[in-house]
Amino acid sequence: MLSYCDPGAMKTRILEVLERYPYRAPWWMKNTHAQTIWVGTVRKKTGLLLAPKFRRERWDTPDGDFLDLVFVDGKENAPVVVLFHGLEGDAHSYYISGYGRLFKKLGWTFAAMLFRSCGFEMNRTAKFYHIGATEDPKFVLEHFRERYPDRPIFGIGISLGGNVLGKLLGEEGENARLWMDGAFLLSPPYEPQTAAPYFHQLFNGFYARHFIKTMKPKALDLAWRFPGLLDEDAIRNSDDFYTFDSAVTAPLNGFVDAEDYWKKTGCGQFLPGVRVPTLLMTALDDFFILPECMPYEAVEQSPWLYPLFTERGGHGAFVCGPLPFLTRSWYEEQSLRFFRMLLKEGVGGKTSGQA
Repeated sequence: MLSYCDPGAMKTRILEVLERYPYRAPWWMKNTHAQTIWVGTVRKKTGLLLAPKFRRERWDTPDGDFLDLVFVDGKENAPVVVLFHGLEGDAHSYYISGYGRLFKKLGWTFAAMLFRSCGFEMNRTAKFYHIGATEDPKFVLEHFRERYPDRPIFGIGISLGGNVLGKLLGEEGENARLWMDGAFLLSPPYEPQTAAPYFHQLFNGFYARHFIKTMKPKALDLAWRFPGLLDEDAIRNSDDFYTFDSAVTAPLNGFVDAEDYWKKTGCGQFLPGVRVPTLLMTALDDFFILPECMPYEAVEQSPWLYPLFTERGGHGAFVCGPLPFLTRSWYEEQSLRFFRMLLKEGVGGKTSGQA
């Protein structure tokens, strides 16, 4: 459980350490698109070759469905880290293999929850994941606390998963301390409704089409299994997030349309409610997040929010290293440094000395 004295003083001490290790984009990859595409292609392929062997579990949910999780088991009493992946992520995502390898080496327990439709088979119910769907992560984190009552539990959210985790922590406030001791949010979309127009223009809509390509078959599967629930023609004709979220996400979750959905679920508005030490990492060249969306005011006013905002780094990338075959992950290094500092500060209850 979370143990602390002065969160503001702790924030100052930890940031002083983290800022000793600034991000420096490699000379051979300073372009934001190159960084983002690199981690999703080259690093993903090399990461899978070096990934540890994951163990699978399937947990039944209260609504009669299931969630798939992948695990790397650590030493007894070692910290536990739970990851929530990005849009259309799965067990093979580069950050899951990367963190799995890192925490296996440390002897920590690592698990990744696969959002509904992103597991090893389609889910049973007509429920689809989205950037504001916090019910499943809360269920999973509460279950982890029951399984590991005396261990430190840290959360990691990547992009969409970072938004979900940030929103959940803000909604729960102090109650989140019952099942989480610290969190790391990588490239969360703080205000998707503001960034969406710019995002859809990038490369003539390439990024949006890339994701919609795999989301449409899942939505059509729901439409076929639950007749009358969704408009199949609207799904087939969707070619960006405006049209897809208006045809699928909004009607499934009670939103008016895509803009109403984005406006109500962006995590930026929930960050002031966070009461667990939370590291935010965002690059100002991230094309999913405009500079005007950055949560500067929330971070400045809260002793619980730790900013690591950089000029470069892309979206969920932060590649570093002298040469392409000698790369490192700055976000992995800094998030681990953050968790270790929390442990040294006494956060994490009975096993807070495990590092």
